Amino acid sequence: MSVEKGDVSLVLEAPAAISAEELEQTLSGVPESIERTTERFAKTTTMSANTTEIDESTDAEDATVEDVGGGV
Repeated sequence: MSVEKGDVSLVLEAPAAISAEELEQTLSGVPESIERTTERFAKTTTMSANTTEIDESTDAEDATVEDVGGGV
C-alpha cells in the first residue's frame, strides 16, 4: 500500500460487539467532517504569515509602577 500526498488514512478501534450497521452509521458523517475541517484550515492565516516586526521593546519595559497589580 502506498500513500500519495493529500491522502488521509484513519485507524479506528471499535468495540468488538458493534455491528457493521452500527459502525457504518457512526462513521457516516466522517468524510464531510474532514472536508469541513480541511476547508477551515485552508482559510486560516498561518502564524508565520500573521507576524509583526519586533520593535525591541516589551510590555514589561513600558509598564509603570501603577500598572503592576498587587492582589486581593
